[in-house]
Amino acid sequence: MKVTKATAYALHALMYMVRHMTELPITVNSIAKAEGIPLGYLSKIFGKLVKANFVKVVRGGNKGYVFCVHPEEIKLNMLIEAIEGKPLFEECPLKHCECNGTAENCFIYAKWLKAVDKINHLFNETSLADAAWNHPEHRFDS
Repeated sequence: MKVTKATAYALHALMYMVRHMTELPITVNSIAKAEGIPLGYLSKIFGKLVKANFVKVVRGGNKGYVFCVHPEEIKLNMLIEAIEGKPLFEECPLKHCECNGTAENCFIYAKWLKAVDKINHLFNETSLADAAWNHPEHRFDS
């Protein structure tokens, strides 16, 4: 259930790109400096973003990254799954309990599933563009 630093970095890098759409293509180096993200780490993250078809590399005179799809089409759950390699909430938080975690035999798990459904709905409704324009700009302390 915990979001890794890689996902936080990916989200902030892409939000930076949204806020600076008129300056695209942009290099990973520029984003890393602006956001305070370690360059080597961000380069690996951009490999995953390319593989997920969120961004692509532009080569030539004005090189860097641009979006493959409009930021409105990239939903938070899509981004989390692309970086984490799995859905954010895929198992019961009490997975070590002996109830075997089914909604039928565990009151807590049943509540967990309802909460997960609500969060997934919100994250599937929230686009990268929504996040970019409604989240305060700040730098990471790298």
